[in-house]
Order: sequence, then structure tokens, then C-alpha cells
Amino acid sequence: MLNYIWLGLIIVGIIAALSTDFSDILSDKYRNNESIDIILSFDEGIEPSAGKMMSGTVTIDLAYLHAFYGIDIKDDRVVTYPVHMTFSSSEKAIARIPVQEDFPTLWKEMAVAQPTDDGKLAGSIKIISKRDETSYQAEFVSDPLRFIGLQRVTNDGIVGYASTAVTIAIGLIGIMALWLGVMKVAEEAGLVQAIATGLRPIMTRLFPDVPANHPAMGAMILNISANMLGLANAATPLGLKAMEELNKLNKKLGTATDAMVTFLVINTSSVQLIPATVIAIRVSAGSANPTEVIVPMILATATATIAGITAVKLLQRLPVYKKQLD
Repeated sequence: MLNYIWLGLIIVGIIAALSTDFSDILSDKYRNNESIDIILSFDEGIEPSAGKMMSGTVTIDLAYLHAFYGIDIKDDRVVTYPVHMTFSSSEKAIARIPVQEDFPTLWKEMAVAQPTDDGKLAGSIKIISKRDETSYQAEFVSDPLRFIGLQRVTNDGIVGYASTAVTIAIGLIGIMALWLGVMKVAEEAGLVQAIATGLRPIMTRLFPDVPANHPAMGAMILNISANMLGLANAATPLGLKAMEELNKLNKKLGTATDAMVTFLVINTSSVQLIPATVIAIRVSAGSANPTEVIVPMILATATATIAGITAVKLLQRLPVYKKQLD
């Protein structure tokens, strides 16, 4: 079921991204292939020529720039930014403008979205005429941008988080192997059985409809014991076995009994004495004290379990939540 939920979220994200992208294309948000008037300046005595890699500055009126993109912002400043260029002729160059703190917001967005991903606004510059010994009237055309939203969902979202998941998983291998080994030793030493013995008096009160010697009771006790010690791999088959045995006591198949609902709540809230997975994640993330969460986790999960059991016991008394099983 969780896989279908994730798939649904991915599809919704792609649809939302595409709708935004088509809106940007129809409104020509990024003015692809349209030129912006700039003043290009170099140090005195430097002349552009084919094959040269050069640095200079571009000067632009922000009021003109915002009007060009249809942005309703009143800013009359004239700003100057550094630019790095590679000239293919004496008049044309591939240009990169490094992102500055006072960069126009849209240019920052465009710089991040462009495939170069080097913190610079990519485009081309064409020299129109010479103004004086150090400056030229020129035009700047940014590299075309299309389907930015879809790229973010696929590259930054789906692919990016998949890569992060693999990185975290690899980092967890060592610490998880250690804790699972410790827990296996505890299991072989009889710690799980000891906890199960201590839980039996409580379980018979929580599940009055389940006979004390029924296999379902034993499976539930062992499942909860394994969960308490962080033995998720061992707890899962025990939980499935417990549900299977509880269903044998069900007089109306397809309808959850009070025992089933109560066990599901306890299994979900799961009191954690040793939160091995959380400790492992904190270790892989470089935590200075990864085990400091043990006490808060015990308190949090105990509170969640008590709240869950209380809610179940109260709700199962209400007629609206009861089903006639006879």
C-alpha cells in the first residue's frame, strides 16, 4: 500500500510540475532567445577577439530588466556585475555571470535551473557598437529554459532522494549489523522470553477475549517483546502469525475484532527500549551522542502506547464502533 501512496505522490508532483511549466511557456516567463540591452566593459586597452577568454563587467538598469520580464517591481538602480566570456568572434561570446547577493530574483532562479549548475547565469553576449575606449553597447541572451518544474521533480526530487536513500542505507549497514548482533545475543540468552513472561499478566487483561494458552497470545507477546528490543526482522513474522491466529477466533471474517484492533495499535505505537534503527541513523549522520535519544524514545513510545490503548478501550465500548459478530 505504501508503494502505491508514493507512486501517487510522484504522479501528482509530475502533473503539478508540468502544469506550472506549461504556464511558464505560455506566458514566456523566461523570455527565451530574446535579447537584453547591456553595457559591456573591459579594462582599458583590452580588445575582444576570437578565441579569447576574458573577464569584464555588465551594467544594466534594473527598471528596464524588470519591465523586460514583466515583473512589477520598482527599482531604478543601475547595477554592475562581473562576467566571464569566451569569444567565438570579435563580436560574439559565451558568457557566465556569477550570481551576486543583489542579483534579481528571477535571474537567481534561472541560474539554479540552468544545466550548467555552476552558480552562474549562462548565456551569450553580442557586441553591437563601441561606446568609448573601455565599454561597448551589447545584448545578452540567457540560455533557454523549459520544463524547469519537471526537472526539479525528477532530478532534484525523485533521483536526488533515491540517491540520498542509498547513501543513508549504506551508512546504516555497519551499525545495524552491530545492534542486530547484540539483539540476537540477547534473544539467545532468553531476554525476549523473560520480557514475554513479564508481559503475560498484562496481556491477559488487555485481551480478555483471547485464551491465555492460545497460540495468538504467545505470538502477540513475542511480537511485542521483539519490537521493544528493536528486533523488527523478528517481530514482523510474529505479528503476521498473531493476526492469523486472532482471525481463527473471529466469528465474522472480514470484520476486525477488538483484539485485532488493540494488537494493531500496540504493534504500531511499539514501546522501544532500544531504538536501534534511530541510533543507527544518528551514527550515520555523524551525531556526537547517538544514544541520547533512548530515554526520550522510551517516554514517547510509552506515551503513544498508553494513549492508543486508552483510545481503543474507550471507542470499543461505543455502539457506533461495535459490530455484531454472533
